[in-house]
Amino acid sequence: MARGGTQIGPLLAHTMISPEVFYLHIQGEQRGPYTIPQIDHLLNSGLIAEETLYWREGLEQWQPVTSLVKLRRAGNPWGKRLLYAGIAVVSLAILQFFGSIVVIGWRETNQHEYTARAAYWRARGVVRGGGFPEGTTVQFHGEVTARVSMDQPQSATVVLEGDMTLPTGEIRPITWNVPMNFDSKNGEWTGGPAKEVAP
Repeated sequence: MARGGTQIGPLLAHTMISPEVFYLHIQGEQRGPYTIPQIDHLLNSGLIAEETLYWREGLEQWQPVTSLVKLRRAGNPWGKRLLYAGIAVVSLAILQFFGSIVVIGWRETNQHEYTARAAYWRARGVVRGGGFPEGTTVQFHGEVTARVSMDQPQSATVVLEGDMTLPTGEIRPITWNVPMNFDSKNGEWTGGPAKEVAP
């Protein structure tokens, strides 16, 4: 007993108790001490193998570390990556197919300048709206084969070449002559009717 009647014994006994510690057997060596959270981190971070053994005071022999902490299996990161890559490829394919159709449709209907290029695109829209039999499709040869004559005042004549696929499956090469007019007040092209030109 110390001066003043304070007991030292129980205080010393309390300060000498340490948290439970463990030792690991890694590559033929005993390492440690470690706490359970430290061992959990080492195991689940892949820093030690699941076959690693541990020992603590009171055990007669080394035990598998997986009997002390649970091995949490991580999901397969490649599986998710492959899934995301597959979704991206399908999305790009859809976007490429339908995106080009949407862009072409927009170009054929939304031309608001008095230029040869604007007349060309709007004339394509006039041809497509020409009342073909159901199931008929039109494929234009492109801007390179088209001829645009800008006429005054605010008009143009567009000659388009393309192929028309009939509902029977027959494909006919065809040339259209499309008279176009530009309304400068509203910034709009109107035109037609498109006339087939003899080859």
